[in-house]
Amino acid sequence: MSSVSEKKDFMKKVNIIIDTREQKNEHIVTALDKMGIMHESRKLDYGDYSFQIDGKDFSGICVVERKANVNEIYCNVSADRERIEKELDTASKNANQLTFLIENVQDWNDLKLFTLSGNDMGNDRKVKNIGETCYGTLQAWKCGNRYDFSVEFVPDITKTAVKIVEIFFWYYHNYKKLTAPRK
Repeated sequence: MSSVSEKKDFMKKVNIIIDTREQKNEHIVTALDKMGIMHESRKLDYGDYSFQIDGKDFSGICVVERKANVNEIYCNVSADRERIEKELDTASKNANQLTFLIENVQDWNDLKLFTLSGNDMGNDRKVKNIGETCYGTLQAWKCGNRYDFSVEFVPDITKTAVKIVEIFFWYYHNYKKLTAPRK
């Protein structure tokens, strides 16, 4: 079976699991609906998205942690650091694959150079170049001797659902190859 037909089959059968605590994700739910992909809300122990297919639940094995923008990451690494590190630690000990999906960012360089303008700073912000802080923290966290996760970027949020489905498809594709009976 070619990967194109395999992907079409996957998209007919997959059920995307969306964590009940996930917020401001209407663009993802709408895109999944337009693609005809089943989805449900359910509490996940870690991560924001996972999947199930053909009676196999991958919710503890393959997860996506979505961040809407650099500002959300900065809040996580500064004000909410203990909670996010605890979640990443749990995921790294249990999941085979954890993907940090960052919306509204082109690539690592775009993240690193992100700064707040005067209007966005607010009175409580001491750091203007929050991208540099986020870049350094994510580089340290994603290492194999820390939390061992990959980072993907989605500059156009209308493509987020497609990226999530793609991540899950390739995981499942490899899973099937690894678990197929030997010939």
